[in-house]
Amino acid sequence: MLRWVLFLTALVGMLGGATLVGGYWYFSQGLPDFERLEDWRPPQVTRIRAADGTVIAEVYRERRTMVTRAELPEVLVQAVLSAEDADFWEHEGLDYKGMLRALINAVQAGRIVGSGSTITQQTVKNLLLSHDQTFERKARELILARRIEQRLSKDDILTMYLNALYLGHGRYGVAEAVRFYFGHDDLKDITLPQAATLAGLIQSPERLSPRKHPERSLERRRFTLRMMHKNGYISAEEAAAAGEADLALAEAPEAFVPEAQWFADLVRAELVAKLGEELVTEGGLEVRTSLDLKRQRAGLTALREALVALDRRQGYGKPRAKVPNGEAAAWRAKRAKALKQKPPTPGRTVDARVIEIEADALVVELGVGEATVDRDAIERFADSENKTASPYGVGDVIRVAVRADGPMHPERMKAVPMAGPQGALVVLDPMSRHVLALVGGWSHAAYPFDRATQAKRQPGSAFKPFVYGAAIESKRYTAASVVIDAPETLRVHAGKYWQPKNYSGKFDGVLTLRTALMKSVNSIAVSMATDIGVPAVQDFARRAGIRSALADGPAMALGASEVHPIELANAYATIAAGGQYRAPQFIVAIEGPDGPIEVEVPEAEQVIDPAVAWVLRDMMRSVVTSGTATALAKLERPVVGKTGTTNEARDTWFVGALPEVVAAAYIGFDTPRSLGRKETGGKTALPVVKRYLEAVETEGPDWPDAPEGVVSRRVVEDGRLAAPGTEDGRVEFFLAGTVPTEVAPAAGQVDADSFMREQLGGGLDGPAVAVPSVGVSPLPPTLKPIAPASAKPVGGGDEEPPRLRPIAPANGDDEDLPP
Repeated sequence: MLRWVLFLTALVGMLGGATLVGGYWYFSQGLPDFERLEDWRPPQVTRIRAADGTVIAEVYRERRTMVTRAELPEVLVQAVLSAEDADFWEHEGLDYKGMLRALINAVQAGRIVGSGSTITQQTVKNLLLSHDQTFERKARELILARRIEQRLSKDDILTMYLNALYLGHGRYGVAEAVRFYFGHDDLKDITLPQAATLAGLIQSPERLSPRKHPERSLERRRFTLRMMHKNGYISAEEAAAAGEADLALAEAPEAFVPEAQWFADLVRAELVAKLGEELVTEGGLEVRTSLDLKRQRAGLTALREALVALDRRQGYGKPRAKVPNGEAAAWRAKRAKALKQKPPTPGRTVDARVIEIEADALVVELGVGEATVDRDAIERFADSENKTASPYGVGDVIRVAVRADGPMHPERMKAVPMAGPQGALVVLDPMSRHVLALVGGWSHAAYPFDRATQAKRQPGSAFKPFVYGAAIESKRYTAASVVIDAPETLRVHAGKYWQPKNYSGKFDGVLTLRTALMKSVNSIAVSMATDIGVPAVQDFARRAGIRSALADGPAMALGASEVHPIELANAYATIAAGGQYRAPQFIVAIEGPDGPIEVEVPEAEQVIDPAVAWVLRDMMRSVVTSGTATALAKLERPVVGKTGTTNEARDTWFVGALPEVVAAAYIGFDTPRSLGRKETGGKTALPVVKRYLEAVETEGPDWPDAPEGVVSRRVVEDGRLAAPGTEDGRVEFFLAGTVPTEVAPAAGQVDADSFMREQLGGGLDGPAVAVPSVGVSPLPPTLKPIAPASAKPVGGGDEEPPRLRPIAPANGDDEDLPP
């Protein structure tokens, strides 16, 4: 009998052993490659930082920041081990006592109440297996846990575990959790109560979140502290004190700077183009940019103030109608009928009736559904005395455009109000071409379209510096050259004529080139472009930095081509930098997990003679001191620049430059239409730059002295040299070899030219009159009309050439000059 018992026992043992061996072999098949954990690289968050280190945006698939074992404070390690695996340092991956205890508890409870898993097992589950509650998954977990313990050190396993954990609110790993809950960028700043709170989260991050369920979190913290005392890590007194401490949660951190998101969008796009989507969203990059937050905030404030002022001048933002609740059903039916055949699609502009005013949005009905309008997008229309009140009430009908980025709620679309104009501001360093500020509109949150880099609009007279620069470069003209502002009709092509006109509607007769730029005279800009050749002007503009296509006709001289604001700013920066061109730069440095990633730094290229750039820049200074930008004349900085406006004031501009910054401002409707009566670059866009400069650029260097190749002479009003020994006229600057040779008579003397000028009078407001040339050389023949001055241009008197009518500016300028 005993022999049979022994035999059966041995047989059962053999079968059990065979079962274990077979089970081990079976569940070992197709296991994940755990050896890759030695080079484990989980997804990490990429942070985009401003120049001062402030995080302006985060890009991630999982919000995680990796830390090393050396960066893990012992108090946090002790809290986690006490809460999750007190025998971690002793066992070999499996806690058999804990597993048996979990089995007994499950049998008693009739359900799974604990897994008995070690930190090693949890690491396997988190990194290599699923979270399915199956026997197969559990068996594989046990096998892998033993293998990993044999392959990796305890410190390696613990480090992976604490970096892999999900700890609630979209945060992975202890570094992100400590930053989110307690506001510490450095783990070493964590306190005992905070460490115990964090360790308590691991069991169930959402159920035990201190933000969502503070009482549960405190209870779990007290358990962790008791376990820390039991394991000898802290005293009873320390446990008691920490258990009574407040949660001391930090304010939920913002992962971005709202006013910098246009800039952040550009940086992310550049990173993806350079490094690929996967590395950017998972690589844990640290990206330092050129953005200056002080300048960015000042720029946004300046643009917003200018837009509000424009709204109030022109009455933008007022409701289109008022539909009381009693008439809402009829209005809704009418709108539904109108939209039935063509429902509102992203970008389409439609009428919307306000039906509810929420804290952060308006709810509007479109007739075929509802939409939300971000309050930030309409606060510009609020009463100046009560900014917190909604500018609209229930029943008001406003014009909105449906947004393309999806619904805010399943039953609602998003919309943006279309009541007022928009604008852009670009600020960059002319020497390095670091983009220091970039504002793409009123609000990125309401409408993320970036008008600084995505919009293409006509610059109007803001293009003229390139015409004058090409003229100076040709050496056929100087700043003192005498030109004639007179009616002139140009033949565009067979049978078609165009007569450029000035903003004032008048002609000023004999002017120097400096004065013509200062007053932004259209007829002279067109005549110069015609004389030196449109290709020469195009070439100068392209070398400066204009990359968009340029019109081929003479209207190009008045800004008929469309450009991006950042493009125009960069071209002005070339002039400010003494003729050196670089591409704009947003990213300064990139640090990856394995070290620095090379950032291409644009090379400086001398594209314009420094002497030409210096003379042109000096001429642009006169625009500020005596011309169309005199609103800046009182600033104690040597601002140079140019205003610009297109036909019917559809687009208004001002680009200004100092030795350390160039600032380009643009204001106009997204769908081009007139900004309103008397809106000009000097009145509408220039205040943006003025407000910005007053807020930030109050100190800085002066412009450098004239370079080699520039000479100065005193000249009188008609462009001739002043008589020797007199203080007549003003000091003018010339390229070497272009100094006038004719000398004006001293005071009291009369010569033939002066006599002729007195007989002709100072103005030429009427038919063109031939004026004897003075200065370096005779006036180019193209400055004389090629058709009778009384000839009317084709197209009912419209002021642009017929073939350029869709884009050519009529007046070409914004100059609101005194009569």
